[in-house]
Amino acid sequence: MRLIEDLKKIFQEAENKFQDVKNDKELEELRIKYLGRKSYLANFPSLIKNLSLEEKKEVGKLYNDIKKRIEELYKQAKNLIKEEEIKFDFDDPGEEIEQGRKHLISQTFEKVSKIFLEIGFSIVDFNQIVSEKENFDYLNIPVNHPARDLWDTLWIKNIKNEERYLFRTHTSCFQVPIIKKIGVPLRAIVYGKVFRYEATDRTHDFEFLQLDGISVSEDSNLAHLKYVTRRFFQLFFDKEISIRLRPGYFPFVEPGLEIDIGCIFCNQKGCQVCKKSGFIEVAGAGMIHSFVLKSAGIDFKKYQGYAFGFGLDRLIMLKHGINDIRILHSSDLRFIKQF
Repeated sequence: MRLIEDLKKIFQEAENKFQDVKNDKELEELRIKYLGRKSYLANFPSLIKNLSLEEKKEVGKLYNDIKKRIEELYKQAKNLIKEEEIKFDFDDPGEEIEQGRKHLISQTFEKVSKIFLEIGFSIVDFNQIVSEKENFDYLNIPVNHPARDLWDTLWIKNIKNEERYLFRTHTSCFQVPIIKKIGVPLRAIVYGKVFRYEATDRTHDFEFLQLDGISVSEDSNLAHLKYVTRRFFQLFFDKEISIRLRPGYFPFVEPGLEIDIGCIFCNQKGCQVCKKSGFIEVAGAGMIHSFVLKSAGIDFKKYQGYAFGFGLDRLIMLKHGINDIRILHSSDLRFIKQF
């Protein structure tokens, strides 16, 4: 009989549907479809009114059985969805969520930036890939200069023109471009990674962090340089520090200076770190060479400036008692979580 086949077909379909139901919305849609007022089962009595008494008994019994079973399917699905609902206990402390933290290098960058902003310097950014002119020529390091042998490092193939590019070997390469861009008077610092052709050990790496600062005006002088660097080291190490200036050579400054700070480990009494001298070498500096100012298009007879640069890795190691530079650029969580 057609009605019996329809009832069996509807039950089979409902059984499959209720097994796949995922949420209350889907469950309600199925209830309306199979048990609602406009459903096939709700209108079924009107379909059997013309049947004989025996046929009504046979079909009616199957109808009641299927309707009851579909109602059971609905209840089972509803209970299952209720069990799967996420219950939130406001008194449950839950699992501890580990927070990320800033790397020691990032912390140092923030502190250095804050110090130089207080002193009156601007913080600028500059490319890690620079031209040969920016890295060497503008800084009084011509072809065949001995410094090029030390800094003959990672060169970049340039297919657009004949100009050569390389990964910067020092942050001093920002000096001429930033003077050209901003003009004078100017006080600015830049910091970031530099790249060298180095064998790695606990005090050397092929990539490390460097900071460079310049001041160009009509009256920038060595007295200003001494004050700025001394003030920086005092604020960085959070203690009173003396500094010592010694003659040194750098192609882009004249006169050139080496900057030493009073040993922070022995208070200048002499120890293994300072080699009994009471001082630790930390930076290079000097008055900006007239060649560099001319490269930037500045009238070197009217304007003068000073420059300084130092390795941030070195300062981080001194401040925190770290004896291997390589660990600063590692991903060892045992080290990172200490700071």
